[in-house]
Amino acid sequence: MSHSPIVNLSGYRFVHLHQLAELQISMKQALGEIGMLGSVMLASEGINVALAGTAGQVRRTRSWLEQDTRFAGLWLKESWSPEVPFRRLRIRVRAEIIAFEGQDSERLQAARPPAPAIPPQVLDQWLAEGRDMTLLDARNDYEIVSGTFPGATHLDIKHFRHFKAAVGTAVDRGELDPEKPLVTYCTGGIRCEKAAPWLLEFGFREVYQLEGGLLNYLATRSPGFWQGDCFVFDDRVELTPDLKPTGAGLCDHCQLAVPAGTHCRCQLGRH
Repeated sequence: MSHSPIVNLSGYRFVHLHQLAELQISMKQALGEIGMLGSVMLASEGINVALAGTAGQVRRTRSWLEQDTRFAGLWLKESWSPEVPFRRLRIRVRAEIIAFEGQDSERLQAARPPAPAIPPQVLDQWLAEGRDMTLLDARNDYEIVSGTFPGATHLDIKHFRHFKAAVGTAVDRGELDPEKPLVTYCTGGIRCEKAAPWLLEFGFREVYQLEGGLLNYLATRSPGFWQGDCFVFDDRVELTPDLKPTGAGLCDHCQLAVPAGTHCRCQLGRH
């Protein structure tokens, strides 16, 4: 455990939720009284959590969530930082907890075959063996600049909504082989929960997802086969393989993580 005073929580669960407006109000009141900051996304398909607070506030938050059977045992990964990386508390209701297919997402996802998750140690074993497989990065292009797995396939997308079209293009170009085993990964796992079953539906023969995403991989295997840092969607911007803030800032123009005390390459005309 870190000596940093702030605990950052990250997690999600796909579970049917109803009466979203009422849940939004009660959650905003409860977490606000506790003093947590961050973002919670609610949709009929589930919950997506990114919150931060002191250890005491985190314990109270976990206790409050446990009282709801839909959130009991929710896997919330922890990392630490010297400051809260959020400026306010936002509880939002959306069509999806991660934008991918819109209003029909829950129905479409339920009809798809499940894709098994592999723990970080299994991925490391496969990489060490040189297993013939495709390692597919489901993240956006500006995230990948911060760090990636050597030899991973990147789709060069700006938003996860573009994932399906990019996969189709990559297959047409021969850059992805549906007959080869494929492992998807993203930051916390939520994007792959949607992407991996869709890939099976698309026609990929054997698809896996990295359990808990990169945050779980780095927490258990750091640095393992990972090279570089890990982009995150809060004011920390970027984490080292030990899940500590690098001190980088965010470029408002291209979304790249920018090392402290430097200027983004886009402002220097280099990309």
